[in-house]
Amino acid sequence: MSIKHRLKGAAREVFARIIWHTGLHRAFDAMGEPRMLILYGHCVDQPATNAALGADMKITAGRLESILRALGRRYDMVTVGEGATRLSDGATRSMVALTMDDGYRDNLHDLVPLLQRTGARCTVFLEGGAVAERRLPWLHALGWLQAKLGVAELGHKLAERLPDHADALRAVEGSENRQKRILKYDVDPAARARALDELVLESGGHPREIVDALYLSEDEARALHAAAPIEIGGHTVNHPVLSCLAEADQLAEIAGGRAALEELLGEPGAGGVTFAYPYGRRWDFDDASARSVQAAGYRQAVTTHSGVNRAGTDPYRLRRWPIHDRTRLHLVGTEACGAFDWLRRLGIDLVE
Repeated sequence: MSIKHRLKGAAREVFARIIWHTGLHRAFDAMGEPRMLILYGHCVDQPATNAALGADMKITAGRLESILRALGRRYDMVTVGEGATRLSDGATRSMVALTMDDGYRDNLHDLVPLLQRTGARCTVFLEGGAVAERRLPWLHALGWLQAKLGVAELGHKLAERLPDHADALRAVEGSENRQKRILKYDVDPAARARALDELVLESGGHPREIVDALYLSEDEARALHAAAPIEIGGHTVNHPVLSCLAEADQLAEIAGGRAALEELLGEPGAGGVTFAYPYGRRWDFDDASARSVQAAGYRQAVTTHSGVNRAGTDPYRLRRWPIHDRTRLHLVGTEACGAFDWLRRLGIDLVE
């Protein structure tokens, strides 16, 4: 980490502690117009179902519950769809919305009881390919292979199957992130999926078993859809980098994911009103993505850039704050009250 980022992190900590622990967050709440903070994660930490996932994708039930209870004492807890409607209709109170991406099994078995205890709500974005069609997403195929073979051996095996990228794949020198980045942005999605699926089978794995261990089953997805605190949202078919696709292919991914969820859940409109861009950074989607989301029937879409959302926020570029087990309440609370956004308006961004 660079000195610049360390200094920014230290300044962020000091500012947030002052705002939250002195009670200044109440003053910011009172001064600012109504807003919605959207939190996003992937899993409630549950070794029985998601032990294979990285720590940055999980938050323990205890930490999540404490954050939701604290925020729930000050803000209305809503789904993204509810919150966006309230903002456009002239909300009088600020809100917090929790979201979870992809559709993992803990979202039903661990998250729903937690929501029922706290009175919170959640928008869960389901991958159509994994949940509805039981296809192994490339990132999980990659993670399984990296654990099984190691990065270096996997790089050589991938180089044999992806000759246009052979030199880069052989040169990753044990870096999981570099290997992932090459596959994410540089390799044709169909060729990538084919190569990874072949290697999983060749290495003794079973793609369907990996999917079934991690993701909601069809029956579990229907039970999640029926759960009172849950709103279902869309997340494409195959979780691609949308900006790497032609606009027609983007629409096929977005609308196809919605159609797969409606068929799975058994009713028109079951794909929800809210969409989450895969990966969600500004370089992972583009204006064509936003047009495609709207054309597919969604009323809003969320990114993975931090900040709060107000009545004037572009509904197809809503901001979200990441949560995991290192997330601290004073940081989330400082964003919720609008204090970090006040700094942004002064040209100071301590978060990104």
